[in-house]
Amino acid sequence: MESNYTIQEGELLLNNSRQNKLTIYFVLFIRLLKFLVLIFTFSITVCLTYIVFQKCITKATLAACIPLGSIFATFGSAVISVFSLYCNKQIHLFQENLSALHEQIPEMSTWKRWPFLKRYNREVIGLWKHNYYTLQNPQIIFKSDALRLSIPLPTCTADFYDLPILISIIKMFFFYKYFIITVFRPENTGQPKDLFIFHCILMIYRNIIRYKAGTFFMLIGSEFVLASVIFSFFYQSVSKLILMVITYF
Repeated sequence: MESNYTIQEGELLLNNSRQNKLTIYFVLFIRLLKFLVLIFTFSITVCLTYIVFQKCITKATLAACIPLGSIFATFGSAVISVFSLYCNKQIHLFQENLSALHEQIPEMSTWKRWPFLKRYNREVIGLWKHNYYTLQNPQIIFKSDALRLSIPLPTCTADFYDLPILISIIKMFFFYKYFIITVFRPENTGQPKDLFIFHCILMIYRNIIRYKAGTFFMLIGSEFVLASVIFSFFYQSVSKLILMVITYF
């Protein structure tokens, strides 16, 4: 019986179109935006740490600052440890689900992205000349009676950050009601494999979202550790600098 999905293999494409060039510049802008978000979250962490130090420290000496700083460092280290275990679990589940998916779909090749390859990249071929490349992961195209849904299949952790993970999982939730009606038509009764494959990919995307959430909290924990080191040894200097900035603005 015909399956309700098809497979499209991954490939690296030469794409010198104007649209692809603009996409590469947009990706560079997104990277800059992520860096600014990192600076923003670190600034928030520093402000919270400074407020606590300001409330607790009456005399800015090393004997007073280091014990309080060690509390923040311990808190940050605990957050990193807990979410590191959580992220490792999600990676393990991701790999298990991906392996199970390949076992259930024999026609799917073992194509795997080289992690060092960027999603959009360019190579110099001459003076002011470039070739522009686009990396496409394998696509699983689910078919219902009325709609089709194309979902890229992540193959390594590099895909976690440059595939549309959140958008794809939202699309899958909206598409599910149409797909389940198609799978359980009378002529398809007794063949739920297509639905299991759909759920497997959905779990892969859930593992990725949980992993990224865990890494975000690990980042916050590491920022608290760094802030604790700064305030433990340089609280007085940083306090004066912050007061100058606040007064200026």
